[in-house]
Amino acid sequence: MPFKYALFDFDMTLIDSIAPLQTSANLLAKRFGLREVTYEEVYQAEVSGPNVTFESLWTDLWGHYDPQWYEIYRDHLTGEEYAAMALYPTGRETLETLHTRGVPLGLASNRDYPRRALQSLGIEHLFQVVLGQFDVEKPKPDPEMILKAVELWQAPKDEVLYICDSRGDIAAAKAGGVRTFALTTGGHSAEKLLDLGAWKTGDRLIEVVELFDFA
Repeated sequence: MPFKYALFDFDMTLIDSIAPLQTSANLLAKRFGLREVTYEEVYQAEVSGPNVTFESLWTDLWGHYDPQWYEIYRDHLTGEEYAAMALYPTGRETLETLHTRGVPLGLASNRDYPRRALQSLGIEHLFQVVLGQFDVEKPKPDPEMILKAVELWQAPKDEVLYICDSRGDIAAAKAGGVRTFALTTGGHSAEKLLDLGAWKTGDRLIEVVELFDFA
């Protein structure tokens, strides 16, 4: 059965979030006399575990954590991070094609305020449902966020496809009874994603378009 509702993860699904994190990390490093970090270092730290917080990310990068770093980041550097964000190739085409053809779009992300990121990319208007970690009691890999999106749409679960990239995403969707299209952009191979329970896998966002019912 073709799907009728498209629910997306954000980081490493719609955007390469490592480059913006590197930008904000190095602005922070400059303020506090820390060494600059490479893309690869941020990538390795970011993918080292599910639901990585800034505390654990920066501890991985610099060996310790100072709470004032987050205050500086929150108050002064988030704009720089948003400015560095860019959709993956075919990302905008995928979202606009689905939206134009009448497929409701949703976002389920463990970001604090995912709507701000969508605004910075100029795509917030495409989404009917936007959920972040403060919109639920338990973020992914708990299924609460997936189930809340389904409830807001009042959609049959078998008509919802979750487009994502990570172990936690797949676990949340499986527990919520929703199938996943998992992208290799998060660092896992297609074989690994299938082992984790993905329904289908792909390398580019545009590949999901053919799975939807445009009737």
